[in-house]
Amino acid sequence: MNSAYIILEHTKKMIKEIVNFVEHLEKKSPEIFSEGLELKEGIYVFLEKGGEELVVKEENIFKVGKDTERNQLYEEFLSLATNTEMLNAMKSFNSGPKIYIAIGSPFGIALNGKAYKKNGEKKLLDAADAYFKAARNYMNSENKQHELWYAEMKSFVKTKMLNFIASYVENEKVKDQFMFYFFMKEPSLKDYQEIQTKFLSEKLFNKDKFNVKTKNGELFGISDNLSGFNDNKEFLKHKTAPIELNYRVNGIEAQKLFNFFQLQQKNKVLPNPFPLFVDEQELTEEAVKFYKNSNKKYGHKEIVEELIKKKQGDLQNYFLIYFNNKEKGSRIIDLDFVSVFEHKFKQPIVINNLFNIKNRKLVFSQIETIFEFEKSLLPILFNNIMVSNFNDRLEGRYFFDFNKKNNPKAGFILKYIEDNKYHVSYSQTLQYRKAFFDYIYKSKRNAITSNMFNDILIKTIIDDIRHDELKVSEKTKKEYHSKEDTIKEKLNIWFSLYNYFANSIKKEDMVNKTQELFEKLKTIASSENNSEFIKSDDEFAFAAGQLIRTILNKSESGERSHALLEPFLQKTECSKLKLAIARAFDTYKHAFKFYKGDANRYEFDKIMSDVMGYETKTNMKDLLPMILAGYFSETIF
Repeated sequence: MNSAYIILEHTKKMIKEIVNFVEHLEKKSPEIFSEGLELKEGIYVFLEKGGEELVVKEENIFKVGKDTERNQLYEEFLSLATNTEMLNAMKSFNSGPKIYIAIGSPFGIALNGKAYKKNGEKKLLDAADAYFKAARNYMNSENKQHELWYAEMKSFVKTKMLNFIASYVENEKVKDQFMFYFFMKEPSLKDYQEIQTKFLSEKLFNKDKFNVKTKNGELFGISDNLSGFNDNKEFLKHKTAPIELNYRVNGIEAQKLFNFFQLQQKNKVLPNPFPLFVDEQELTEEAVKFYKNSNKKYGHKEIVEELIKKKQGDLQNYFLIYFNNKEKGSRIIDLDFVSVFEHKFKQPIVINNLFNIKNRKLVFSQIETIFEFEKSLLPILFNNIMVSNFNDRLEGRYFFDFNKKNNPKAGFILKYIEDNKYHVSYSQTLQYRKAFFDYIYKSKRNAITSNMFNDILIKTIIDDIRHDELKVSEKTKKEYHSKEDTIKEKLNIWFSLYNYFANSIKKEDMVNKTQELFEKLKTIASSENNSEFIKSDDEFAFAAGQLIRTILNKSESGERSHALLEPFLQKTECSKLKLAIARAFDTYKHAFKFYKGDANRYEFDKIMSDVMGYETKTNMKDLLPMILAGYFSETIF
């Protein structure tokens, strides 16, 4: 089936589930829509009738500062401000003059200190006329009560509002962002919401040219929250749809979508990423509650584990939504349907300590869950770039914007990459992070292939070798290789998972093979077994690695880092690798003792002789794992 079609079908189903979930919250937990929100600093006024006109009474003036305690009046004004808020300056009742742009209602009006101080009385009154003219477009002309309130509010603004603000400004130092809000007290919240609903139902569409009207006059369009028409995101390319723009929504659906995304971006009560369950609104609500009750400290891992505990079984049939919290473009970075989330591996993954790391705190030796996989392996595989784990604080950068112009946090990460010369890991992060996100968070076990895994390990290990340095510990005063433990742990991971990922055509058990080669080479090298010889490519490669390490260790210069290994790894032909080993031996031959006769022959001579005498047409790049294994294993000599 066409992938674009599947994506669009998922989007339509997701829209339905979002609408259902929002309606569920509206009935069961309506308070959530104002949770986490605060009033802006300013003066809030309820207008009441004084005879035939609206007046300001002292008891109806409420000043909000940075430390204002929340009370009933605070909550009432917050509810009105939330239910009359405009989308932005260009999508407001006063988009031309851009003066009255904070809210939009025929029963209320608001402006900030800057707009008041910057514009004269005439401009302010003319802008108010434009504001109320726009308000009429969203009123039901048959509702006589609304018409009466509209006229009263318009009259107050024209005759009294500016005088009230002027008297306040004379006595107080008003900042540019200080707000003045005026609401009629008589209309109910439902009256205010009626106008807001009609406004949002028209203004929440992305581009007017994509809007269509049905025969009965109902408007359908593309929700501004779902699409920024960003061609960098495959599922947002509407041109790929079998039927152009086939996830148009009506105005009510657009408003439900708006409320949903507000909960994540403004109220901040939805985690990111967010599981939206099909036909299980209670389970989705449970995820929200757990996230909120944790003071938003917990991430997707903890939420999923809590839901698995509550449900006492695997999580199934949900949309995983990764939100985009930037102002522009689609509000979704990634969207997918998860039929079954595999939290636990069928068999635990065992990472063997083949290369004898003494202080092994880098990974779990046994990994039972997908989140342990993420926490223990990815920081090592990608040098803390794709996923970092500093001080036991896990941070994933699967959709992180590394552009400093777009993301202030990017500068710190880019400096870390530059300082540590992790350019290869950075490139691999950009190349493979979506695959690992799908593998971990969506249980797409085919997302990572054996070829991908090998490519990651080969390139990052060689890069670590290239940048290894010989240093002296301040604590112990002993020399150590700066990258050795990391390289060995990557080799542990590589060999332990050599046949684990999708499309693996290899049959070798690299853990057993490495151990067998070590023992076999000891046997070949033994002076009592001169009849034993190197007989396979793997034995040759392992032995070559052992020789290279032994020879390079004889260097007395200050450049005895693992970087000296890299030139050997670049050889593709057997003869050229042997020549490089021979030349290295010639450089340091003075550090080796020579045997006298077969009876006194010792291990190094025997292995050197066998390696120099071995012939193969196999490309040395294909034997690189065994060369590395021989080099980083304990020495047989």
